[in-house]
Amino acid sequence: MRLLLFFIFALSHFSANSQKILLLERANNARPSKMYIGDPLLYRVAGKEDYWYDRTISDMLPDRSIVLLDNFPVQLGDISHLKVRRKPVWRITGGAMFAFGASLALATTIAAIYRDEGTNYGALYGASAGSLGIGYFLNTRRTLKMGEKHRLRMIEINFAPPPIQR
Repeated sequence: MRLLLFFIFALSHFSANSQKILLLERANNARPSKMYIGDPLLYRVAGKEDYWYDRTISDMLPDRSIVLLDNFPVQLGDISHLKVRRKPVWRITGGAMFAFGASLALATTIAAIYRDEGTNYGALYGASAGSLGIGYFLNTRRTLKMGEKHRLRMIEINFAPPPIQR
C-alpha cells in the first residue's frame, strides 16, 4: 500500500502545461466533437483532387490554424470534407440489424432448399435485404461538408504552473 501511495505522489508531481483539441462544431449543437493528438482523421482537401486522406493527428499549431497529420502540415481551411463515425448507439443498432438481415436471409435460403410449404420467400428476402441495407448504412461513416453547418476549430488550453513561493 505504501508503495502504491509513493507512486501516486511521485507521478502527481509532474504536471501538464497545455492541451490541444480539434473541435468539430455543428450548427445548432452546443456540444462539439473533440479530436485529440493521436486520433485518426479521414478528410478530403479542397480542390479538384478526389482523394480521401486517412492520417493520424501528430500535433496541432493553434496560433497558425495548422494540423500536423502524420507530420504533414494541413491548414484547417483547406479541409473541405470530413468523414466521422456515427454515435455508438447507431453503430450498435446497425450491427444488430445487419446480423438480423444476414440470419434471416440464411434461414430463408435453408427453407427454400428444404421446400418449406406456405413460406412467402419474397417478403422474407425483402425484409432481409432491407435490414442488411439499413445495418450497412448505420455502420458507415458520415461525410460532412465543411461550411455553414460544420466547421473545424482548434483550441489550446493552457494550465499555468503554480507560482513559486519564496
